[in-house]
Formats: sequence, C-alpha cells, structure tokens
Amino acid sequence: MPYPRLAVPPQQAAYTGLHTDYYPWAEVTLDLAMRQAQGLSAVFDMQQGEQWARFVWVRGALQGGFTASSEVSWPAAMVGLPRAAVTLTALDPVVAELIWASRAVPLQALDGVWPTHEAALAHHRFSGVLLCGETVSFWAGGQVVGGERPAEGATCLALPLLTELGASAPAAPPAATSAPEPASMLPFWTDLIAATHRVTPLDETWRLVSVRLAEHHPCLDPFAHEVFVEGGQLHVEAELAPDEMSAALLSAYQATLARLGLRLADLPVAELRTRPEWTAAGLEVA
Repeated sequence: MPYPRLAVPPQQAAYTGLHTDYYPWAEVTLDLAMRQAQGLSAVFDMQQGEQWARFVWVRGALQGGFTASSEVSWPAAMVGLPRAAVTLTALDPVVAELIWASRAVPLQALDGVWPTHEAALAHHRFSGVLLCGETVSFWAGGQVVGGERPAEGATCLALPLLTELGASAPAAPPAATSAPEPASMLPFWTDLIAATHRVTPLDETWRLVSVRLAEHHPCLDPFAHEVFVEGGQLHVEAELAPDEMSAALLSAYQATLARLGLRLADLPVAELRTRPEWTAAGLEVA
C-alpha cells in the first residue's frame, strides 16, 4: 500500500527546497538536532528526482520516516537521496502527529459530497485526515485542527485513525512515591548514555551538538570540561548545579539522537524506562 505525502502549509516552512549540494547533510542534521532539543513539531521532506522521503517530529521526538512505499531510517534516506532538495515545515503538534499516524491507513471513500458528512464526523468525534478535491484537512475529536476546510460539493476520501491520538505512545512507568532529587540523576544519565554508545558511538556527535548548545547551556562548552562524553562515559564536574546539569543533559542527549538519526524506541533501554528517573529526566516527551 503506498504511503501518502499529505500537503502541508507552505507558508509555515522554515526553509524550502534547499539543495544538499550547498546545504550539506552535516549542517542539515545538526540544525534539526538543535530544533529537536527546542521541542520541534514538523515534517522534513527530502526530494531527489521522483524519489522522496518524509520525516516527522512531534514535540521534540522523532517519530520516524517513510517513503512512497515503506518506512525508512534517517541514515538509509541520506544514502538513498544523497543530493536531495530539503524542506522543513513547522506544524502544530497535533497535525504532525496526525501525519505520522495516518501514513499507513487505507483510504476510505465517503458517500455523498461535502458538507453532508460534517455532522456525522463531529458526532463520532472523527480523528484523521480528509482529502476532498484539492484540499487536505486534519481532524481531532470531530474538529478541524489544521489544513483547509473542504469546498462545498467536493467528494471526500478519509484516512481514519483507529485509536485516539497518543494512544500508541509507550506507557509511563508506575509513579514513584517521590520524584528523584536532581542530584541523584547522574547515575541514570551515565547508564543511558553508555547504553546509547553501545548501539552507536556518540562521542564526536555529542561534542558537535555541545558546541552549538553551549550558548544556552554554558556547561556544555567543550573547553569548559564541565559536562562531556568520552568513550561513551559521561563526565560531569562535581561542582555543577544539579538543575543546570539535568537541563543540559536532556538538551544534549535529544540533539545527539537527532544528529545520529536514532529514536529512543530504537535503543535497548527497557530496564531504564522502569526507573523513576526516566520520567524525571523529561524523556517521556523525548
């Protein structure tokens, strides 16, 4: 079944059609890593000739990527489309989530023409996407949340979601009796970074993103040597304030994953998810 590349508002693009001959992949991925650390919700489109790939972020979390025929990883897309033109379009998080959730949903034709369906869609709290003529509209809970409302008299196809938005997200671990103290977070971050490094060496990527993030988190400045990773081992200056440490580590870790094209779902961190520090670290939305 072909995957649809749904139209998104061009006026919301951060950049359009930049060619990787002039905007190298190293710069592209580092820019995306920075934006991810700031809570990016967007679609990123690659186009080379007739071939394309689309990646989706929701609230700073990379959901994944897909082509016209299948899902695809970031490294595979860069190899397959080495000289692509790239476009980044910022979206409301709900719209971004709808684009990702509907990628493999079969199209269903609706009887009649618009607006005869509108009352039923509202009554049944429809969530999904409507394709009506030239327009695309995004729906959640029976309401239009993005795109364009269909024109009167248009015939419509629907991409209905079978679950509520967010229902497929990993369940949060049981609530701890008390939240971990910031000072107790270092062993958790040490274990998480080591587990990630065993999948993909991350020292150099961590250093690159730290340089870019140092403006917002001075402790990440590689020359300060307050927070750095060497051989997959996290090192933190003992005098660093715990709150500053935690914020810097979350930003740097999210940016490193984005730069490497990894998702938390790709990593063997099931045991770490059960620890109360997981939620305290902010990783439930990472």
